[in-house]
Amino acid sequence: MKKIQSEIIVIGGGLAGICAAIAAAREGKQVVLIQNRGVLGGNSSSEIRVWVCGATKHGVNRYARETGIMGELFLENQFRNPQGNVFQWDLLLLEKVKEEQNIQLYLNTEVTDVTVEGHTITSVISRTQGAENTYQFLGEYFIDCTGDGIVGEGAKAEFHMGRESREMYDESLAPEVADDRMLGSTLLFYTKDTGEKTKFIAPSFAKKITDTTIIKNRTLNPTDNGCAYWWIEWGGELDTIHDNEKIRDELLSVVYGIWDHIKNSGEYEADTLDLEWVGTLPGKRESRRFIGDYVLTQKDIEDQTFFEDRIAFGGWSIDLHPSTGMYTDAAGARHVVADGIYHLPYRMLYSKNIENLYFAGRNVSASHVAFGTIRVMATCAILGEAAGTAAAMASELYCSPRDIYTSYLNEYQQRMLKNDASVIGLKNNDSKDLARTAQISATSSLQTIDTEAEQLQEFPLTKSVGFQFYLENHPKTVNLLLKAEAETELENEFYTTGRKENYIPKKKVGAQTVQLSAKGRAWYPVVLPTLAEPDNLFVILKKNQHVVTYLSETVIPGVLSFIEDPIQELLNQSYMIMCENHLSFIGQIKKSIVKMWYSMFPLRVIQKNRSQTGINVHLVRQMYGYLSLVQKKRKSFVSIGRHRRRFQKFY
Repeated sequence: MKKIQSEIIVIGGGLAGICAAIAAAREGKQVVLIQNRGVLGGNSSSEIRVWVCGATKHGVNRYARETGIMGELFLENQFRNPQGNVFQWDLLLLEKVKEEQNIQLYLNTEVTDVTVEGHTITSVISRTQGAENTYQFLGEYFIDCTGDGIVGEGAKAEFHMGRESREMYDESLAPEVADDRMLGSTLLFYTKDTGEKTKFIAPSFAKKITDTTIIKNRTLNPTDNGCAYWWIEWGGELDTIHDNEKIRDELLSVVYGIWDHIKNSGEYEADTLDLEWVGTLPGKRESRRFIGDYVLTQKDIEDQTFFEDRIAFGGWSIDLHPSTGMYTDAAGARHVVADGIYHLPYRMLYSKNIENLYFAGRNVSASHVAFGTIRVMATCAILGEAAGTAAAMASELYCSPRDIYTSYLNEYQQRMLKNDASVIGLKNNDSKDLARTAQISATSSLQTIDTEAEQLQEFPLTKSVGFQFYLENHPKTVNLLLKAEAETELENEFYTTGRKENYIPKKKVGAQTVQLSAKGRAWYPVVLPTLAEPDNLFVILKKNQHVVTYLSETVIPGVLSFIEDPIQELLNQSYMIMCENHLSFIGQIKKSIVKMWYSMFPLRVIQKNRSQTGINVHLVRQMYGYLSLVQKKRKSFVSIGRHRRRFQKFY
């Protein structure tokens, strides 16, 4: 057995482990990264091929893209790999790790044992597949990013599996009685159009889909690929760790059964389609969740708890699936969306009873319900960066993970800010940062933001629409480009969002009626309310069949609008969503697929007696808003909760 000494040992090479290792290495620490597969990336790798989702939630949360190391990976991949080639993604992750001179990478290396003295891990024993090499990795701090928590379980760290009772954490989404059920695992597959007829002979173990409930409860589409089949899920009623092979076999039989039905039933135009890739390693959603000094709960997500020790943020919905997975007759997923992004505390990243153990990824300290939102990979990744930075700092200070919270929290958070980590709501107090003492001067300032474009599209106000921007507490006027078919009055309502990171209406702060004359297209002034303090202002133009407004696809930084124009990535999916969510401007909720929309209003913001623009200019994101529901005959099997009643009264 070969002994290898390092300061920090990271086990697990998914995005959480990668970011943890890179973060610690950049802090000057010697790091070992152990990965049990031949590629890095975990569920995002070419072996499983799950999309990397995060706080933006497909555009629900504005300006919420992760920063720090995960942000680097996003940007570099967008530059190198705009076509989305998963092997290019594998290559990028490998290169980023290899570029760090302080990281020793061990691929195809599985942890088989953990050595512990008292409440401290001293080493992990690992074996490299195909090389017959056994290693003992000795370290000061260990970061378990294995998903299943192999190291934590071996060290007898406290953990939980299954669903807690509703009473335990006062969670409305939890079952009344605790049980051992979890989210299931998934296998994905990809097809391609060969341009000529191909045949498919199903293996004998393929499931006959017409003999299952899948065919009546799910919509099959021959053009779907990859994550469109997220609902091929099973195993939540089993032990997702020890029954992994059984789960894989069942999923594989269903994948081939689905493709056999699409290809050979005669019900689909699939003559020229062929299987290109089928996953054989289940993408696991849930298993062990370890207990830290704090357990994240549903209330923390919905209330957007402003933790003192905030070190990351999330924004995905609380995304819970039935444990029966693809065989359920109910909705295949239930989404509950907070008012905006939420904070994540440092105390959920270290073990309550093992003194030198961190965890990051889907095994962190959270209830089953809260886990439903933090489990997406970009969120796991930024937790990895937070854990890696903390472990490096603990190594410098010769202290425990808990001591970072009790004695060095401000220093730790400032270090995270300096590294551009995904943490919000903290003030930069770095005395060495010259920007803090810099003075800004200008010969003039922008007085008007003119959004009029060359090509405008008429948009009749057959329903209410809205737009939003950041407003400081100064009187302002917005000019709207409108056309009235007859003399009429246009009612406008104004709402604030309550928090700068939120982008949905919360508190009504005013209303105004604008007199319109039938004189064709013209600019009409709307006087905005004076706010007690700066906030995001949400302006709603009420439905008026005699009024036309104008749209363009010009993206205006800091201005969001909410109207109709579909986002293709969410159309034609094999699933449907009941939109009881942000900006579902509909009174009736039907079994249907959500359409998300984007566009911009022609809008002029006129500044009066101002030295700065007053528009909150961030990096421009694609500006999306939820809109209408399209009725489908198939049974809806995704539902979204929260906010429906709020928006029904607005629209």
